[in-house]
Amino acid sequence: MGEKDLLDYLKDVAGIWGFDVVSRAGIVTPPKMPERQVKENNRRLEVAAREFFRALEEGREQRPGLRSVVIFHARLATFDELADSAPADRAYWKEQGWLDASARYYTSAPVNPLYDAAGRIVEWVARRSIRRGLAAMR
Repeated sequence: MGEKDLLDYLKDVAGIWGFDVVSRAGIVTPPKMPERQVKENNRRLEVAAREFFRALEEGREQRPGLRSVVIFHARLATFDELADSAPADRAYWKEQGWLDASARYYTSAPVNPLYDAAGRIVEWVARRSIRRGLAAMR
């Protein structure tokens, strides 16, 4: 129960971290699995593995959606503004080039210009909010 919801959630989480989810496979593993379930699990895993391999061969990158771009920019603002609180995270983001003004997303996949604009607005608001919060703490 809940397989689709769980897979959707995991896809969202992976997307927030910048991963391209090209396939997924939910399998059932009861303690005493009937042979038909073993076969169905194997079939699902084989389909997902083929899709994953095909995506690797093609080298395709999925275009990020609005939500993913907005989350990227919100996280960018957070790790950049809170460098003292999260130096390792900021260093990693800097190393990846994600703190550069030209960064639009985790990958070089094309980003819809409207999504980029929305993300940059969210980034600006997040930076401003963080700065105000830090100033209030002083």
